[in-house]
Amino acid sequence: HRAAHFACAAALALPDGTPRVVEGRLRGTLRHAPAGTGGFGYDPVLQPDGDTRTCAELTPAEKNTISHRGKAFRALAPSVAELLP
Repeated sequence: HRAAHFACAAALALPDGTPRVVEGRLRGTLRHAPAGTGGFGYDPVLQPDGDTRTCAELTPAEKNTISHRGKAFRALAPSVAELLP
């Protein structure tokens, strides 16, 4: 069993104190050996689902498109937009 994921929780406290919490995940498989020089942490050993490369082998633009952080903050963006005049 080598399934794994990166997860990011993002939270926003609304002016009335109501919290908005969202989560983004990047699902993949752990490789037996690291590959690539980009990124940090576990990037060289996580191969995203649907790709043949590790996160460390993706370009920054490719990684940003599928990243757990990007997914979380894109999910939170509508709540932030509601607060803007």
